[in-house]
Amino acid sequence: MRPRWRLPAALSACVVVAQLWPLSPVVDVVTWKPPASARLVYPFWHVVLAPLTLLADWLNGGSTRDLIGFGVWAAVAYVLVRLAVRRPASTGGEEEGHRGWARAAREAVYAALFVAALAAFLAWGYWLPRPIPRLVATDPADLIFDPHSHTALSHDGRPGFGPAQNAAWHRRAGFDAAFVTDHNVCCAARSWWLEAPHGRPALLQGEEISLSGIHVLALGIGAVIPNHPYDGSWDSTGVLIRRLHADSVFMVPTLPEDWRHHTGREWGQLSGWGGGMGGFEIWTTMPRAMQLSPAARRTIVGWARLLGRPVFGSTDMHGYGYTASVWNVTRLPGWREMDDSTLEAGLLAHLETGGADANEVVALRRWLPRTRLGAALDVPVNAG
Repeated sequence: MRPRWRLPAALSACVVVAQLWPLSPVVDVVTWKPPASARLVYPFWHVVLAPLTLLADWLNGGSTRDLIGFGVWAAVAYVLVRLAVRRPASTGGEEEGHRGWARAAREAVYAALFVAALAAFLAWGYWLPRPIPRLVATDPADLIFDPHSHTALSHDGRPGFGPAQNAAWHRRAGFDAAFVTDHNVCCAARSWWLEAPHGRPALLQGEEISLSGIHVLALGIGAVIPNHPYDGSWDSTGVLIRRLHADSVFMVPTLPEDWRHHTGREWGQLSGWGGGMGGFEIWTTMPRAMQLSPAARRTIVGWARLLGRPVFGSTDMHGYGYTASVWNVTRLPGWREMDDSTLEAGLLAHLETGGADANEVVALRRWLPRTRLGAALDVPVNAG
């Protein structure tokens, strides 16, 4: 019989070794170094329920490939465990045949329980309120904000997820302000201004405009911007972009539609139309958006640097998924004394004039594979 102390000793050794090379749980997405502007705080029950909470956090911020890979690796792990505990079958006659059927029925029950447990875990991590980490700024003059979120007014928003629910979720994740950018609709944030005129987080006005193969955030607007007839072609999209730039609307192209549907040449046009965008999303925690390769992300950062524009990370919160895995930190002295409309104008003015260094994108650390072999090992490496 094996000594029972071996497994606890091995796990303790792993903990000790991990402390020799500690990693920050969050990184600056551009430099991939720990941010000096903020730190992550874990609630008590998040720590108690780890590693389940950590795994749910990772899945909430993962790509489509991550989600599929998790399902595959979970099935592989289940099969290996069942093979390891299964007793070898003995040869026999009719009695052994009955035992074989009993084993098959038992394995079917175990498989059904495994699927039910996996579904329950995913539902808990995706749908239900649970402890989540929150970002805290190290300087009171720093503002933590989200440029891209939704309510039930969006066609794909969660029913019942109104401005108050949007604000409550952002508060739990550590945000001081969030733009509500519903699809081709404005301005849900106004109702929050009436409910909590000096509440925090501040909900700011915006819209996500659906155009020809791209979506563009228009931030700080006071009325809806119709997307028709500008969504008919790339040229008509350009007409609207130039018009909005002439009206001093702060615009941010979103992921992933922009990158998937258009070439680098068209991105160059988008950047140059009437002076270009106010900034660029480089990290958006929706599964399709997280498919963006590290090389493509570096290209967008390069464009932003060349144009002197800030980059952004967006939750793209629709009421689904529960962990915030990306935040924006910008220095805006005096923001705590501002009302919502003054804060909105001051933040956009700062982002417009502050250049490429006006904002820092902070995200939960995760390994981003660059090869097919790395993609195959993505789940166990990140889960470890």
